[in-house]
Amino acid sequence: MISDQLLFLFSALGAVNAFFLALYLFSRRSHGLANLMLGGLLLAIGIRTGKSVFYYFNDNLALEFVQLGLSACLLIGPLTYLYVCFHLSDLTQASPPRWHWHLLFSFLVIGVGILLPYSHYPFYWHGSLRVIHAYWFAYLLVAGWRLWQARKWLGSGEGGISRSRFLLLSVYFSSGLILLAYLSTPFTSYIVGAISFTFSIFITGICFLLHREEKIETAKKDKYQDRKLTEEDANAIVASLNQIMLEQQLHLNPNLSLTLLAKKVGHLQTTVSQVLNQTLSKSFNLYVNEFRIAHAKELLLTEMHLNMELVAVRSGFNSNSTFFAAFRKIVGQTPASFRATSTLSSPTR
Repeated sequence: MISDQLLFLFSALGAVNAFFLALYLFSRRSHGLANLMLGGLLLAIGIRTGKSVFYYFNDNLALEFVQLGLSACLLIGPLTYLYVCFHLSDLTQASPPRWHWHLLFSFLVIGVGILLPYSHYPFYWHGSLRVIHAYWFAYLLVAGWRLWQARKWLGSGEGGISRSRFLLLSVYFSSGLILLAYLSTPFTSYIVGAISFTFSIFITGICFLLHREEKIETAKKDKYQDRKLTEEDANAIVASLNQIMLEQQLHLNPNLSLTLLAKKVGHLQTTVSQVLNQTLSKSFNLYVNEFRIAHAKELLLTEMHLNMELVAVRSGFNSNSTFFAAFRKIVGQTPASFRATSTLSSPTR
């Protein structure tokens, strides 16, 4: 029937696209572990939903393929969490997670499954889907908590949410939508998970393209306006930024944003961002963190009774991990090492 053929085409389209997208992301190794995790996530969901499609249209599908789908499902939760973490680490300069440990358990279970295949040990596999879905859901909860903690960075920026942040949220919520679709199969249909995956890919793709066009139009307008900014004007804005940062100690505010800084100096966000990027070759986060690290270095040498956590808080950092990552990036050593070496080299100590 034509309706069955259309249903098969639409439900399988998500899995097919996922395989090609995964290959594309795996080829972009220079873009870091976030792309590799996203590629692995797409591949795992593609295998899981692809198995669902074939099983729906052929309930006599070999148990080896059923086991392959269940095994891939074990990786979806950890890969969703790791993609969120690596993406946020690039955004907030926080320390990335030790991804090996999160995937090790899943691969160990998959290895046990190979030794105890579904075709020979069906008893061990019956009911395993509930456990796998619970495992997936647990990782979604932890990833959601990480996103909630980073809500300040996710909501900051000019002209609304950026494309990369939009993709991050789309991936997370799509993973949750697909899990919800599979959990609802007792009340709907087994193929609804595959259909929801196809739907998620197409909706994300369309929104991503529309968002890109909007950003291009905004960039064109900003570029036209930025032509009026001379080198003398840019240097004057830099001097104004430095002065107000030092006088008002804005960097000690952990919630300092580009919007707030632009208001303080009386310029547009786009203008301040252009000056930071083109004149100083720095991002907003790096510019502010340099002031915070300079303050932290002073505290480390003058307030010897303060531990690292208090130094981080008094320097404007929200967390120790962000403080350590920023300090190591800017100074080239850890705060403790800086304090120890500076104290030993000082003749008055």
